[in-house]
Amino acid sequence: MCLLTDNGPPEWHPASLEFKDACRDAAAHCKEKGKNISKVALQYSLMNKEIATKLVGMNSPKQVEENVASALGLSSLGIDQELLHEVEIILEPVKNQTWPSGIQR
Repeated sequence: MCLLTDNGPPEWHPASLEFKDACRDAAAHCKEKGKNISKVALQYSLMNKEIATKLVGMNSPKQVEENVASALGLSSLGIDQELLHEVEIILEPVKNQTWPSGIQR
């Protein structure tokens, strides 16, 4: 839902302000390091065996190509473990936070 993107989530996103701010900070940190938070997040989820299902939003053919290239590059390049650790520290205060979704009964 665009939390881990350079553009950030839309106004209506149901996550807390704290959650959105942490994601924005993580994206800015990656950008300072010359990396894209979306690619880091995709690579992390693809490499993590504990994540059984991955849902990745894409809004253009170019983004599909970039995501496929990023996923294929994992086997030869791996993931930047230092950057990943830095992002995990930034996101630690909001880890496991969630929000209501769907029809509330």
